[in-house]
Parts: sequence; C-alpha cells; structure tokens
Amino acid sequence: MANIVENRYGKEGVRLVRVRRSPYNGNTFNEWTVRILIEGDFVSSYTEADNSKVLTTDTMKNTVYYMAQRTSAKSIEDFGKELANYLLEHHSQISAANIDIESKAWSHIVTSNKVRHPTSFVQTSNEVQLTTVKRSRHGSFSIVSGLSGLKVMKTANSSFANFYRDSLTTLPESTDRLFGTAIVALWTYEDGSAIMDFDKTRQQIRSLMIDLFAEHESESVQHTMYDMGKLVLNNVKSISKIHLTLPNLHCLPVDLTRFGEENKNEIFMPIDDPHGYIQCTLTRSSSKASVLSKL
Repeated sequence: MANIVENRYGKEGVRLVRVRRSPYNGNTFNEWTVRILIEGDFVSSYTEADNSKVLTTDTMKNTVYYMAQRTSAKSIEDFGKELANYLLEHHSQISAANIDIESKAWSHIVTSNKVRHPTSFVQTSNEVQLTTVKRSRHGSFSIVSGLSGLKVMKTANSSFANFYRDSLTTLPESTDRLFGTAIVALWTYEDGSAIMDFDKTRQQIRSLMIDLFAEHESESVQHTMYDMGKLVLNNVKSISKIHLTLPNLHCLPVDLTRFGEENKNEIFMPIDDPHGYIQCTLTRSSSKASVLSKL
C-alpha cells in the first residue's frame, strides 16, 4: 500500500505589475512574480479523487491580484505575509502557506537635466529581489530574503595562487586577475514576525556586499565571500544566517603574440561556461562558515 507522507500544490508564475499613484510624490512601479504553495488536508484528492477541499490554483492567482489591490505593503516580504495570512484565515483546510516573490529592478527615470521624473521608469539591471515567506496555521513567520543577478567586477587587487595541484592541474597561478561574479545572496531573518523595513535592510546588505567587494584584497572567491558574509552579519542584527553563491565568471587573457602585439593584461575573452561555482553559508552562532562547494 502506498502512503502519502507529504504533499503541496499551488500556482507558479503569477505576474503582477502594481502602480501606486500620487500627485504629490510621484507614482511607484513594481513588477513582481509570485508563487503560492499550500499544504493541508488534501490527501483525499490524491487517493480518492475527491476534489471537495481543493482550492483551485486559478483561485490562488485571483487571490494575488485581489490582495495586490487591497494591500498597503510596500515590500515583497510584507505582501507575502499578508497573502499567507489571507490564505490561512479564509481556508480552513490549509495548514501552511509558502509564498515566493521575485521583484525586478525598476527606478524613476532621471532626465538629462537631473530631474527625477514622477511617472516614468527604467529597468536598471537584471538584478532580482527575492523572498520566501512561510507560515503554518499555528506557527510564526519564517522569512528568507535576498537578491540574485548582482553583477560586479574587480579589475585589480584580485589573485589566486598557492592552490593545491595534482597531475591534472594546468591552471597557472595569478597575482593580477579579473574577478567577475553575479552575486546571489539569501539571508534568514531572526524573527519573521517582527515589523521592520525590509527594503531598507535589503539595501543595507546590498551596499555592504558591494563596498566589501570593491575594497577587498582578494586572494580567492572563497576569501572574498567569507569576508562579505561576515561583514553583513556583524552589521545587520535582524538576520541570523546568510547564504552566498558567487559564480566565478572567467575572463581569460588573449594571447596577442601571434599578432605581433603584447597583451599588457588588458585584453580578455569572457567565458560563460564552464565556470567556477562557489557557495558558503555563514551563521552568527558559529565561528566558522559552512562551506558547501568550492572551486
């Protein structure tokens, strides 16, 4: 006999654009993509083809738009909390709600005369803001937020030397290499139910990581990402853990000698794949990082 030990279902890819209009401060523009996953008393829909308790995924999509009109939330975290609360309060068969939201980067256009246009916007990068909001019916909120696609590049103060070698190692040591990456950072809030300015916290963490990356005398990706995570934990007390992923986006020096030219460490060929993929998780409760994968 087969037993269902866990199950959940929901709606993926609910896209939402929200405009808040103000004649005084200018409009706001948000582009969000929402995923809802619910858990609860749905076993009979699998084992007995009984749909009487199944909240349709189309209803979940409609709930996103309904709540977007009613909500006063400014951050994706607060919207996720309101959405989870609504689902739990209005549907007794749901035992837990999981809300994932991605937000694209839009900002007001600043015109050539340095004026912030009140109603026009530009997508500033491929960077995406992230959050996962979870709550069980009798539990508190768990919130993991972050960002992805934050592309940065160092053209100095980056090296990689004295690494382990075996019979298959061909990589030369470098004391002056390009270091490019697209940062993915996910941090866990100490108290997901606390009232806070999530957007301000995200901006603080982002600024700390960028500042560290710019000034760091990097001896490896691992070296930089550890100091980056440590700086965040030391300065942002509302989070208990940060998980970093830094792909090493290689730029290889081009051999110009065949053209009668010398490459003065200035001409490179960017390589998408293969590339290094490095992860590290740091918590405040441990004196060391938990390294998940190394290059």
